[in-house]
Amino acid sequence: MAKTLCKRVKEDYLKENLKEYITMVKEPKYICKKCGRVAEKEEMLCKPKKME
Repeated sequence: MAKTLCKRVKEDYLKENLKEYITMVKEPKYICKKCGRVAEKEEMLCKPKKME
């Protein structure tokens, strides 16, 4: 994955890719310490922290 979710959402990613985005955040295991977004995979976020 080239860009993190953090950057993709800023570029209006959700307007055209909402279903894809939902699959990436459906079962979150990590949270971004910068913007608060969540994702299943660590590499999807710019400043990931494992959720406990």
